Amino acid sequence: MLLESRFGAIAAVLRGRKSLPPLTPERVWHPGLDTQIRAISVLELADGRPDGLPSAQAWKAAVHLWNDGLDSAHDLVQDLETPTGALLHGIMHRRERDYSNAKYWFRRAGDHPVYHLLQGRVSERMERMREADGLPAGPVREAIGAVAGQTVWNPYLFTDAVHIVENRIGDDQARTVLEHIQHLELEAVLRYLESRLA
Repeated sequence: MLLESRFGAIAAVLRGRKSLPPLTPERVWHPGLDTQIRAISVLELADGRPDGLPSAQAWKAAVHLWNDGLDSAHDLVQDLETPTGALLHGIMHRRERDYSNAKYWFRRAGDHPVYHLLQGRVSERMERMREADGLPAGPVREAIGAVAGQTVWNPYLFTDAVHIVENRIGDDQARTVLEHIQHLELEAVLRYLESRLA
């Protein structure tokens, strides 16, 4: 991919993380990387095309989210009046534990094209985990089962599952499952944006 070749060093560092991004990070994962991402020109990402600027801005925000840079992501999406900007805004607020605000932004995102790609991947991953008896027990199991069993991605349901775990209802296994789903979500958003910028 064009973005992969131009900004491959940043992607390589992010892919090299030893653990998945947490559901609710307390700090930026890699401060030096945050600085590098900030330095990327949105105009360069868009190849100088004005119609590509919103997707380029959203791509930078998504990469900041992958690096747990919630403030940097928020700076980029707060004035991005697109469905993808609203989607990223919702993810950012969910990760800072502002669940009602996250749901507000997910409503503004509407039926985003990312959701269709994402649900298939989540269902497939959850089925593999279920076969390996890797789904958590307890109250969060029902929420995760609902997320896995839906036909179209429902960001509200996933937000509720995160809220349950962050209220200490559930265990580390539940948290890990949700972190895997969140990682699939970020990958789906980045894949969608890269296709728009190619």
